[in-house]
Amino acid sequence: MFHSSDRSGRPADRTWQETLRRFGGPVVELASPEPGWRRLDGLRSVDDHLHRIDLGYHEQRTMVVQVTTQRRLPEHVRVFGALEPDGLLADFLDNCSPDGPIRPLDARPDRMGRPHSEDPFWLPDVVAAGTGPLVLDGTAIEGRRFTYGGHVVTLAVIGERTVAVTSAADLHAQAVHLITVRAVTTPAS
Repeated sequence: MFHSSDRSGRPADRTWQETLRRFGGPVVELASPEPGWRRLDGLRSVDDHLHRIDLGYHEQRTMVVQVTTQRRLPEHVRVFGALEPDGLLADFLDNCSPDGPIRPLDARPDRMGRPHSEDPFWLPDVVAAGTGPLVLDGTAIEGRRFTYGGHVVTLAVIGERTVAVTSAADLHAQAVHLITVRAVTTPAS
């Protein structure tokens, strides 16, 4: 579902509020998306447990920023994938352009003898690692930062959730400013 970045004077979206209730905890979103950016929400569930929300911010048909919030699954759910920087970058690079993937595919085989181009999460060994902040509700939180070409992902574990921001490098200083959103509670009648 697309959402406009202009929230002034608009009532809370019922579908988004239901998603927040299903998620069962706070979600992060951009503090100040550019006017005209539209947000596309992506949800990931395992065994009917919503555990990941991806908020893709689009300018026209191009995704410019993705903000991901992932929470832990209950103990009895055995399948769980941690957010990995190379997977986040590969996902962003495969989906940000309306013209298709923008990352190069390498023909060198992996350890199993398959070409890397068959592995959707593989990036060449040119991902630079470092640290950088996520600024959540005005408070800087040190995170792990990874750069591939002109794209950056910063991620940090914050309480029971992992938060990640992926964007083009020139937008990253703006993109790491986030706010927490929660489901609006309505008083019982």
